[in-house]
Amino acid sequence: MATLRPYALKNPKTNTVVPGALILSNIKPVSGDWFPVVEGIERNVVNPVSYDNTVKITYPSCVNSQRFGDYAKTFIQTKGYTPDNVVLSESVCSDDIDGPIYSDIRNIGQTPASQNDFLGPFMSGGLSGYPHTGILGIQAWGSHITNTTNGALFFINMPHIGISQSGNVGRIWRRGKSEAQSLTDNTCGAVATAATWVIGNASAPVYNTGVFANNDQHYKLCSILYANRATILSTYNFVSTPSLYGASMKYCTELIRVAANTFLTGASGIISANVGPGIDTFYCTGTFINTDDGFNAYVDVTAFKKYNSVGGWVDLTTEFLAGL
Repeated sequence: MATLRPYALKNPKTNTVVPGALILSNIKPVSGDWFPVVEGIERNVVNPVSYDNTVKITYPSCVNSQRFGDYAKTFIQTKGYTPDNVVLSESVCSDDIDGPIYSDIRNIGQTPASQNDFLGPFMSGGLSGYPHTGILGIQAWGSHITNTTNGALFFINMPHIGISQSGNVGRIWRRGKSEAQSLTDNTCGAVATAATWVIGNASAPVYNTGVFANNDQHYKLCSILYANRATILSTYNFVSTPSLYGASMKYCTELIRVAANTFLTGASGIISANVGPGIDTFYCTGTFINTDDGFNAYVDVTAFKKYNSVGGWVDLTTEFLAGL
């Protein structure tokens, strides 16, 4: 006998459960945004408006990460694919404090529970969310498509940055730490470390030498930022001017996002040879915004596209953002 599980219906516009929508079923209903109740118990589903406003000073178009996950599923469904027939790859370096908490386990996760309906995810990211698994990682993800059921692929590319409720960009109050420690917390620490190295070194990083020995991802991030060292020194040198820290973190995080986007949408990234011919591959790039412990994260979407070897890249950004 099939096991019955509790499911509830979510209103994606308000990110709340529809009253009276709890049911028991052996399969998840396909009509509407139903979710398994045990897997969908979230910590602080709605942040206070004051936190929304604080984050939007830096990222005016950001949305709650739960909203992003729900809407991405709905949007891809309008293109003919159910989430459970889409293999997800995430290039996200987000913090455990923003992972959903389940009723039966203290989850140390990286994404909102609203994305759990996708297959996977493949974890393509590493430090700062750059897709460090490279071409081979793309090929592995693409090879696991549900081809017998005509499935699709979905790649999320998002470096992360913290913004505390008190408004410090590049800082958050982490679980298990004091409020005073949040004033010196680096989020993303890998970005801050790479930027500090670039500011302090006049010569380009050399692979597998010195601090880069057995430290490949640090080398990659320093290389990306070093190409813009002149601007970092002239405008974002937080080592000599600490008040520039927040602006520098935003600038450097965006440099890493752009570098990742250039690789993924370029001649050796998401292409037919890596994901397969005739496969619809959805792609979203943006910034994942971490928050203080006990609050939901935010997502700032920069672009949403679809790739298929038949027709190439199609930009769906305007359509996607219109409903987000």
